[in-house]
Amino acid sequence: MVNVTMDQIIAFRNNSEFFANKALPLKVAYKLNKLRKAIEENGEFYSTKFQEIVETYAKKDENGDIVFSEDGNQIMIQDGKIEECNEELENLQNLTVEIDNLNLSIDDFGENLECTPDELEALMPFLN
Repeated sequence: MVNVTMDQIIAFRNNSEFFANKALPLKVAYKLNKLRKAIEENGEFYSTKFQEIVETYAKKDENGDIVFSEDGNQIMIQDGKIEECNEELENLQNLTVEIDNLNLSIDDFGENLECTPDELEALMPFLN
C-alpha cells in the first residue's frame, strides 16, 4: 500500500487523461487502469465532501442558490466563516488514504513517452 493525500489523488485524476491516450506496454496499461479506478473511487469521495463543505459555507441568495463572485469564478463564503471553511478544505486536501502499491517505476514507461512536468508530478506519488 502507498499513502497519498487527497490533493495528490485529485492531481492524478486531473492529469490521468494524458495516460489514457498513450500506447503503453500491456502491464503498465493494466496497472494504470487499476490505479485510475482506485483514484476515481477516492475522487468521488473528495467531490462529495467538497460539495458538502460548499453547501455548508457558501453564501446563498434568497432562493437558496449559491452566490458567486462577479466574474463567476469563485464561490462566495458566508461572512465570518472563511477561516473555518478554509480549514475544512485544507483538512480534506490533506486527508491521507491508502492505495494499492502497483509497483510502477519510471522505467516501465519506456524512453519514448513524453509528458509535461505537471503530468509527471501527478504520477510521482505512485512510482517506486
